Amino acid sequence: MQQSLTLINGCSSQVPARAEEQSRECREQEYKDRFGNCKACKQCDAGQELSKECGFGYGEGARCVPCRNSRFKEDRSLQKCKPCLDCGLINRFQKGNCSSTSNAVCGDCLPGYYRKTKLSGFQDMECIPCGDAPPPYEPHCSGRVNLVPLPPVATSPRDVALAAVICSALATVLLALLVLCVIYCKRQLLEKKPSGEFLHIYDQPDLRSSSADVAGSVCYEETEGFISTLYEWTRPI
Repeated sequence: MQQSLTLINGCSSQVPARAEEQSRECREQEYKDRFGNCKACKQCDAGQELSKECGFGYGEGARCVPCRNSRFKEDRSLQKCKPCLDCGLINRFQKGNCSSTSNAVCGDCLPGYYRKTKLSGFQDMECIPCGDAPPPYEPHCSGRVNLVPLPPVATSPRDVALAAVICSALATVLLALLVLCVIYCKRQLLEKKPSGEFLHIYDQPDLRSSSADVAGSVCYEETEGFISTLYEWTRPI
């Protein structure tokens, strides 16, 4: 009789303990097994993650699976795989590709972009456009296409000498034409000047001067037209 009471007391003391364990809520990184006991979630190696969420009593039967495309995980932990960094979205060159165990590696900013430097000395991940007035202390902004000066065209001494000879020849021709024009005008004035045999200097005092004026004006008009034509010929295209 006494033994039966002892067994009953022992069983009654174990039942509340099991009931208390089953009613206890599991913590963040625990799941409940089929017996209702809280178990720690499984940790996965680098490049792997759990097939489903685990924690607060959920996640029974979760197993480790490889990271999906464009995702990575660098160490063994309970963490999920993270998205790979896209260097093009932050306006930077890509130096290294993303894998299941490592993130992508970004290089310098693209031409026309630069990274802001914070007061702490660290730079932002994203590169921003230089703008119309780029900061003078950012060397990457000076690499924009519209800011690169064109190299000067090298001129050989032979080209310079040839240009000098051509200019001298043109100047000589123009001077000769000008002398010919002056001689032509003088001859026209002498030919159109009235003779003394037909005109008396006292009878018609105004006729000689008027004839000379007419001849001079005609010569001036012809000379002006000749010079205009010469200018049109020698004018650079």
